[in-house]
Amino acid sequence: MKIKLEQGQIHLDITLPDDKVLDIIMGKDVPALGHDKIKQIISKGIKAHTPADIIHQKIAIIIPDNTRLWARGDVFVPQIVRTLFELGVARENIKIIIALGTHEDMEKDQFAELAGNYCTQRVNILNSANKDQDRLVHLGKTYKNTHLTFTREAVEADHIIIFGGILHHMIAGFGGGRKYILPGIAGYDTIQENHSLAIRKDGSPHPLARQAKLWGNPINEDLNEAADLFLENKTCTYVAIAANGTGDIFHAGVGPLHTTFMNGCKELDRACCIHVPEKGDFALISAGGYRVDGQLYQATKALFNAVNIVKEGGSLLFVAGCSQGAGNETFSSVLKTFKEDPQKIGKELAIRFNMPAYVAFRVIDVLNRFDVTLFSAFSKSQTTALGFGYTDTIDDYIKQLKGKGYIIPFAENILPVISRP
Repeated sequence: MKIKLEQGQIHLDITLPDDKVLDIIMGKDVPALGHDKIKQIISKGIKAHTPADIIHQKIAIIIPDNTRLWARGDVFVPQIVRTLFELGVARENIKIIIALGTHEDMEKDQFAELAGNYCTQRVNILNSANKDQDRLVHLGKTYKNTHLTFTREAVEADHIIIFGGILHHMIAGFGGGRKYILPGIAGYDTIQENHSLAIRKDGSPHPLARQAKLWGNPINEDLNEAADLFLENKTCTYVAIAANGTGDIFHAGVGPLHTTFMNGCKELDRACCIHVPEKGDFALISAGGYRVDGQLYQATKALFNAVNIVKEGGSLLFVAGCSQGAGNETFSSVLKTFKEDPQKIGKELAIRFNMPAYVAFRVIDVLNRFDVTLFSAFSKSQTTALGFGYTDTIDDYIKQLKGKGYIIPFAENILPVISRP
């Protein structure tokens, strides 16, 4: 059997015996939407869900940073802005805010990649505040005691338009929607307080803070309340998209934040939540190529999805480009320092939470329960220092595989689960 696994901007051709493959998991056969169709949906939706007095209002358009390039903000954000111009909105009343969360600021020469040249030439684009205390506004706290601070330019807007994708998320259940507010445009400390709900006082992960879980998930509950508090006395339209199992956008919806988000979650599950009858002895997975695998930190979403269908102690070949390296210094440091002692970092996180450290904590847990080999741009010494196994060639790796397993070519997009009898 011949398969292709994406790695950065290239693909790897892999051959393995048919009798070793339980299944190639690609997601449901859901057709992609063309860009023109998506643009039509966006324009029609913006016009239908924009306040009548929009020309007198300040508008903040919240968009993803470069860790969500698959959403194609360079194609679709200009359509939002063009539609606002058609409605008579003046360009000085529009600001585009990049939802960084805790990520590094985007440089101006990267803005076109996020919002297209059309927007960079006509509209003010800025990074969210993150740690810039001078640009953060305090808006109270949630029931779970998360102290809310948000980017001033977004707080001062009358109407919020959120553009961004929906995908399964390791602690929030689903990314997208309310997450573009928190963590998107929230202050650093606010983000850490919210995300700390993912770990219990004993240093173990909260069992309900996981993929595809919303009800009872403390992260999600806090995010919803934070979004509602931020949007109090504002109007909001969410332009949502979702990608199918091969990374092509198949869903676009526009409307009120929460209902549009929930509808998108249902569509994502329909396309990408795949039931299989049994766990495999191994899995060969790719994060899905350059739009999602530039950083190891972001690519690990694929790993967290795939382990669901591999037997404890089984093997995973994890293909990711990692052209930008680990992606976060804290993340890589924790991987190197605590790879033999995940309980220690878990207890430290229960006292003082840090999201990159938490992601590393969860990766270490996977590395201690499975045999994970990372095939990337990292050298052998770099790979093993991070706690992963290393191979020179995939052919040699495949020769030593035992049993039967799964292949997941776009593992960031696919959430496989074991079917219950």
